[in-house]
Amino acid sequence: MKIKNTVFPLFMLFLATDICAQGKYSSIDSIVTHNADHNQFEGTVLVTDSSGIIYNRSFGFKDLGKTDPIDNNTHFSIASITKMFTSIIILQLIEEKKLRITDNLEKLLPTYKIPNSEHISVHHLLLHISGLPNENDSIFHQKVSPEQFINTTLLENPNELNTFNYTNIDYILLGKIIEGIDGRTWQESVQLRILDKLAMNDTGFLEYSRYPENYAQTFSIDQNNDRRKDPEWFYENYYAAGSMYSTASDLSKLHEGLYSEALLNSETAGLFQKPYPEFNYAGYGVWIYNYPFINSQPRIMERRGAILGSNSVFVRFLDKNKCIIILSNNNKFNPDSFGAINNLKEALINEVGKTSG
Repeated sequence: MKIKNTVFPLFMLFLATDICAQGKYSSIDSIVTHNADHNQFEGTVLVTDSSGIIYNRSFGFKDLGKTDPIDNNTHFSIASITKMFTSIIILQLIEEKKLRITDNLEKLLPTYKIPNSEHISVHHLLLHISGLPNENDSIFHQKVSPEQFINTTLLENPNELNTFNYTNIDYILLGKIIEGIDGRTWQESVQLRILDKLAMNDTGFLEYSRYPENYAQTFSIDQNNDRRKDPEWFYENYYAAGSMYSTASDLSKLHEGLYSEALLNSETAGLFQKPYPEFNYAGYGVWIYNYPFINSQPRIMERRGAILGSNSVFVRFLDKNKCIIILSNNNKFNPDSFGAINNLKEALINEVGKTSG
């Protein structure tokens, strides 16, 4: 335990076991600790380069009473980072020639009464341009099956085909497509195709009131820094769109598995890394863009996640073997920044992106 000879807010009195590289990467620690010291971050930050993990440090507490500190092995809800797992499996099925990107919902899910199903393809679902409706938050207040989620959400007002609209039903449907082709549950497909292959033993699936050991409960923090525990939602209802948990170190295995082509071959990885500027630079389950705030404009793949106080981001530098993972359990960290240099994510992208390695 390291405690500086200054007065800290109570939540900063704990510092987890660290990996903190010296020299050129010590500036990473300065950025992270500055955010933590100023009540802007609780959670875990991990950074990798070609040599492996070069920074891994945790701050804050898992509980309302601030008695149970977060450590580098703490599990977090990763919310919509789950969509990245779903899109990888869809691309694996395409690679295996069991599925085509142009296959439509009329063919793949004929038992569902989906408007415009003959025109909505796998491509549309992956990019959030299906025109299907957004769900109502009330659907997470009681347990529903994926089928119930789909049927209930389809009663909402539709959006426009070929226009970007971020919605969870797109990935709920992709989960059902995976089940139909793979002949097993979506969870089993994730387990067999990704988690087991990469030895991601600290990654799994959340259910209502059933959490893994060493799990960070989520909170909302107001302007007076008062903590309020988030309501209990049925995380399993998010299914293939947002029901997973993980640790920062386990997610770094996903980065390495993609970089080494253990999950997708080079041709399929090309599909995964293709941006669509006309749809806000969305890709298949991720966003891909050249980061404009560094002179070299590195090519970035980014996946954010946010459900209540669970806020996370997974950033990959596609032309360098580097990634940044930030997992938090409250709303002080905002993963939806772009160019705001005072934001933790933006500051780390700037710092990591300008260094070699």
